[in-house]
Amino acid sequence: METTMVMIDACVSIDYFRSKNKENSFLTKLIQGSCKCCTSSIAKYEVLAGALDRDMPEWEHIFDKIAVFAFDDATILTARNIHRQLRRDNKLIDLGDILIAATAIANDLPLATFNRKHFERIKDLRLV
Repeated sequence: METTMVMIDACVSIDYFRSKNKENSFLTKLIQGSCKCCTSSIAKYEVLAGALDRDMPEWEHIFDKIAVFAFDDATILTARNIHRQLRRDNKLIDLGDILIAATAIANDLPLATFNRKHFERIKDLRLV
């Protein structure tokens, strides 16, 4: 079976972290469904910005297991285009969400998120 790379939003990582039964988490189901998970540097920042110091070793362990995509020049231009389109359509969303979506689009990856309401506004973004 072919493995598919999927970018995960911060909310998916947080759901996994908080889950008492990690085997039933969305992240575990993605991995069991032959997905290789990655995340954006922005989503990693969002997670770590809210993490307690005592939880940092567990977060470091989680992020050691997945690729983290940098916010590079191609992603910056993609984010610019997303922002302009959303502003033109009067459908702006949080800047962090725009940057995460841009990272997924620039790397031609689908995005796994629980926040479909906002991300569905972004043209060319494939959601899981």
